[in-house]
Amino acid sequence: MGKQSKGASSKTNPLVGNWIHIVRVLLFSAAIITAYLSLAALTQAETIPGCGPDSGCDKVLHSKWAKWLNIPVSLPGLGLYAFFFISTFGFKAGNREKAKRSLNALTLCAVGVLAAAVWFVGIQAVAIKSFCTYCCTAHALASVAAILFLTQAASIADKLSVRLNLGGAGAAAAGLVALIAAGQVLMPAEDHWAKQMGATKTNEVAQVAQTNAPPTVVKTNTPPTPAVVTNSPPAPKPAAADPFPIPGAGISLDTSKLAVIGKRDAPNRILLMFDYTCHQCRKLHGFVRQVMPNHKGTLACFLAPMPLDAACNKQLKSTSPSHVNACEYAKICLAVQQVAPDKYDAFDLWLFSDHETAKPLELVRSHAEKVVGKEALGQALGSATLQAQLQRNIEIYELNIKNWNSSSMPQTFINGQVIFGPPPTAEHLENYLKKEFGL
Repeated sequence: MGKQSKGASSKTNPLVGNWIHIVRVLLFSAAIITAYLSLAALTQAETIPGCGPDSGCDKVLHSKWAKWLNIPVSLPGLGLYAFFFISTFGFKAGNREKAKRSLNALTLCAVGVLAAAVWFVGIQAVAIKSFCTYCCTAHALASVAAILFLTQAASIADKLSVRLNLGGAGAAAAGLVALIAAGQVLMPAEDHWAKQMGATKTNEVAQVAQTNAPPTVVKTNTPPTPAVVTNSPPAPKPAAADPFPIPGAGISLDTSKLAVIGKRDAPNRILLMFDYTCHQCRKLHGFVRQVMPNHKGTLACFLAPMPLDAACNKQLKSTSPSHVNACEYAKICLAVQQVAPDKYDAFDLWLFSDHETAKPLELVRSHAEKVVGKEALGQALGSATLQAQLQRNIEIYELNIKNWNSSSMPQTFINGQVIFGPPPTAEHLENYLKKEFGL
């Protein structure tokens, strides 16, 4: 009788209560958010709702900490949440061995989730100094689920007559965080920029051949002798008189109408297409400013403003709040260059003196008036020449979307290649320029 009573009790006394449903809802919600971030990372989505340029979310998701061994950290996070969620269904009173395995797995998952949350939220606070709302929400949901489970884990262990091994779970979680940290610190995701350039360059070669672009575009793909021109430029005419060919587009930009950082007739040239309201563009501009002094007389960086503003860029259906007035900023840059080319460098240094934030439009306009004169600036802003140049820059942006299937900004043109987005560091940019031009 006693044995029968005990057996009946074990079957009718559940190992978990209704709280397990709350754990599942929390984990499922965290997994949905993480899956969304994973999809956005894998498809390289341009924008995520509520995560526009200059937002903390955007800074986190575009940092080197957003990847582990060159894969988005959201992917292993999604796997952890999914395993945690599935394991909650392993508690069956009639199958004690399976229940024990589930208890061990869930304890490990719960401690691992908490350890990962501490690491990644800490990275955002200390290293990035910005917070991603999506990431923090997912961590919070999963952490609450983990804490709720751990408060009930001892009760489950008592029912199964086993000892809860929190020490082992803690050691395993510490090892997991150490593995993540080692991957991110020792092997940061800094090759994406170079890999992207190589792929773009490969695609570009065939298109340049079809459009009969000038030889300078494909010089690195031609036989060895022409490739030396970067170090011993030919003397027929100065580089300033040469148009800058756009890879795969069959068109060129008149460099005499573009602002330049460095010596205009330098033998090696790159072109930066930027939007002043785009924080990634300002980031790359800062890298360019760090690199250029190391190559005086041998490298020129031409500047082509391209606003992400539907007010003048018909490629866009609407304007993100972060890019409001981008057309006006671009026009002011072009106007200063048009009126006083010799003063643009100083204006550019002032404009980008803080690469973290954009200066107010009225302040920029006022400063430009001081540099070139109010009347001259006004005339240049309304000139057909300025409008034509602005639309030419926008046209190149449209062509790049069609040719390379990417609308990312900034866009850098280096030796017949189109590179989308900024490199991770100024050193990365300089190393690639040295490789391409033999600087």
